[in-house]
Order: sequence, then structure tokens, then C-alpha cells
Amino acid sequence: MAYHDPNLVTDVAPVNSTEQRKDIKEMSDQSPRPFRRKAALLAEADLRLDPEADSGSVSEQIPEIDEIRPLLPMTLPEPWERLRRVPFGVRKHLLARAPLVNFFRADPAAKAFDVLRTRLLQTLKAQGWSRVAIAAPTSGCGTTFTAVNLALSLARVPETRTVLMDMNMRRPGVAAAMDIDSGGQMRRYLKGDVEMVDHLVRCSDGMAVGLSEGYVTDAAELLHAQFSHEVLDDLTDSLEPDVVLYDMPPVLEHDDLVAFTSQVDGILLVADGTQTTAAQIRACEEVLGSDTPLLGVILNRGRGSGLENYAF
Repeated sequence: MAYHDPNLVTDVAPVNSTEQRKDIKEMSDQSPRPFRRKAALLAEADLRLDPEADSGSVSEQIPEIDEIRPLLPMTLPEPWERLRRVPFGVRKHLLARAPLVNFFRADPAAKAFDVLRTRLLQTLKAQGWSRVAIAAPTSGCGTTFTAVNLALSLARVPETRTVLMDMNMRRPGVAAAMDIDSGGQMRRYLKGDVEMVDHLVRCSDGMAVGLSEGYVTDAAELLHAQFSHEVLDDLTDSLEPDVVLYDMPPVLEHDDLVAFTSQVDGILLVADGTQTTAAQIRACEEVLGSDTPLLGVILNRGRGSGLENYAF
């Protein structure tokens, strides 16, 4: 039977409609079976920021540097030191009122991601795992938003190294979500045409990112290939990350995640309270199979949050 941790079932936003609550209750009341989890509300976290705030006063809204700067690891492997340093955007997110956790630490959503981070680290450490895929049943559930925020939260943990890989080669979104000039060719990197130190970039001493751009038609076939597995194994051997997060395409729209399951230790499923149904969750369970470790379900709700640009 697949491993599962009920503590990782979390909610990063409230669910209001009767139909949404009915779907969640249906998922919760099922008899125990592989991957079945009882929904536990983590926080009533509205992803909206203060609508009365003056978005024009950007300079006044930028947090103090000590507020967003992570406590850095004491030592770094030599390949990690060789990664190119790049900043990720601040102004764009302040104007968009988007609660990326490094910029809006007091926001309820940021606090929810911090709790998820701690529970995930505890689970991975207990099992000796490090590689986690993040996916959703369908597009628009906020997978990239979740992956980026979770990675930023993990990177603030002292002496912890986190790698975020944009493996959604159907519709890459990490570069846009972090306001980084992409130039990342994930397909070339997985084929071995580009060296790791030339592909990955470092946003802080505790966080590295593998970017992607454009649409890759043979993404699933690429993820099946042994040479891709060897490239990713070399990444973990060289950088020695504590956690690697893979932002993946939707489970029910492409077979990329199924092709990639041998390369991950567990999966976090992102559900949207405004569109994801119990039937879709069950369909994901059937597609992934009983041998795939589903670590938990994150319930996200974007309606009225002004975060459409971050729900890729």
C-alpha cells in the first residue's frame, strides 16, 4: 500500500459554496483506500491582500531586506557555488498584490505555506526522501503558484537547500511567476546538451531553479527516457539538495507525471475549490496507481483573489 501522510492535507483558502463543501465531504467520507485522505482545514487563508492598499506607493510597500532574506546555509557544495546568481522580481508582485511568501510574510496564505513546509520536511526526513512532484488534476488549479511559494518557504529554513524544477514543458510558468528572464531550455538540459551549471540559476544561497520556456511536444517521451533520469540523478548527486520540487503538467491532461513517477519520492496534489471535483481526484488516483506515494492534497481557491496570473 502506498505511503500517505494525513498531516499534509491542507487548505490554503476558504471554500464557500454548498457544492464545493459537498465535494470535499464526499472525498472525506469515503471508506479508507490507497490515497484516500480525510480533509483537514489548515487555515482560512484568503489569498487576497488588502484591497484598500495604495498599489502606487511601491517603494513604501517593499519589505525590509532582513524580512525577506533567508538565513543562509553554512556551507555549499562547489557545484552549487558555481550556479549563476539571478534576482527575482519585486515590483511586479507588489503591483499585482500577489502574496509570494517572501514579500508578504504576514499574509494568511504565507503562514499556511510555512506550515505546509514544516510538515513536508518532517515527512521527507522521516522517510529519507527528497524529490516531490507537484501537480493538479486540470489546468488552472494553481500548481505553479503553490510550487514557487513552497520553494521560497523551504529556502528560508537555515542550512537547507531547495531546487525547484519547471517540468511543465507544456506550459512553463515558474520564470513568469518569479519575474525572472527565462532563457531556460529544459528539453536541452534533460537531453544532456546543456550542463547543469549553465542551466540552473540561484535565487539565493538556499534556492536554485531550473527554468523552461516554450512548448515541448515530446515532453512525456523525454521524461520516459533513461538519459533524462541520469541527468536528474546527477543533479541531486552534485547539488545535494534537501528538497527538489518538480512543477508538473495536469495529471488528467497529459501523461508526463505518469512517465516521471519513478523519479519522485512522493506527489502533492493541488485541488481548486472552485473547479476541482471529487470525481477528478478519484480519476487522478486511478491514473497514478496504488504504488505512487501521494503525500497529500492542497486545497487552493483563487476566485476573487486577483491571482489569475499565478494560476498557471
